[in-house]
Amino acid sequence: MTIHKSVKLPMLEGEKLSDKPETLYVAIDDFSRELYAAILPDRSQYSSATFLKQVLEE
Repeated sequence: MTIHKSVKLPMLEGEKLSDKPETLYVAIDDFSRELYAAILPDRSQYSSATFLKQVLEE
């Protein structure tokens, strides 16, 4: 399984430069090519662990 996270999400309408950027997490199953994605509030260990747990439970 390949996991990628990125913080460079484009600003949405109504967002301000002072708003904290969100993080896009993406996982791709190498065998089935199934894609999992989530937008979480930060790049913390907690957010990373939460995403991994969600992917493994699917």
